[in-house]
Amino acid sequence: MTLGNWQAYWNQTLSGTYPKEEIRSLLIRAITDRFNWSAIDLITRKETVLSALDLDWLNCVLKRLQSLEPMQQILGYTWFCDQKFLVTPDVLIPRPETEELVMYLREHLKGKVVRKALDIGTGSGCIALSLADSMPQTHWSAWDVSTQALTVAKRNQEHFEQQVNWQRQDVLQTWPEEHFDLIVSNPPYIPQNEQYSMDQNVVDYEPHLALFVPQDEPLKFYSEIIQKGFKCLNHGGGLYFECHFEFTQGVAAQMQEMGYAQVKKWKDQWGKWRFVSGLKP
Repeated sequence: MTLGNWQAYWNQTLSGTYPKEEIRSLLIRAITDRFNWSAIDLITRKETVLSALDLDWLNCVLKRLQSLEPMQQILGYTWFCDQKFLVTPDVLIPRPETEELVMYLREHLKGKVVRKALDIGTGSGCIALSLADSMPQTHWSAWDVSTQALTVAKRNQEHFEQQVNWQRQDVLQTWPEEHFDLIVSNPPYIPQNEQYSMDQNVVDYEPHLALFVPQDEPLKFYSEIIQKGFKCLNHGGGLYFECHFEFTQGVAAQMQEMGYAQVKKWKDQWGKWRFVSGLKP
């Protein structure tokens, strides 16, 4: 079978399951991973005859996509801040919004002295490792309640020079007696009833532990981090959150009530309120 014939088969098979543009982007992702080709190769190499081994691999990918398994999990990795990160069903697939927060902090903290920093709910380790890579003088710790997630994060660290202190820690329990100049967190924030309107590939394949919070306690983790973080931050230290777009105002209000200074919230690239930050006076 030629690449051109395969592309037609791919489009036909996934039609009705994914939007047209996503079907094309998934195919580009697959051929890039398998052959190191680009989008233009779908045109210039359409007469290329695919080997039986390559067709077996592509058929396997196609079958898993039909089951709505995320492409990142099928391939076993994703790109985040220009770095390749291992992903498994034990961790959230890093989102563009989280990448925005990392890029903001890289710029915002440029030239500032940050001796100790903490990433809460680290998952794949994408926040801690990406920031540690650009802040080599900072000692980073990263917490997660999931030992499986920490295993993934430690494997991701193998591709970075900077070391991170990975710790299994439930933020709802007593925190270690440490102090930090920076705390950043993307905790679970989706109310449980929203799962019924979410994409099936997220609900079926990503860890609910890292996604959902009780319907009647949407700020459950934020409240704990705001309160305990205030005690653990050094004076002038900053707390930075990624949030549900409907709850940024609530998070900001709690931070102001706790006594954080310069509390602000800002929108993501899609115009939704997404981030909140504040400083300990």
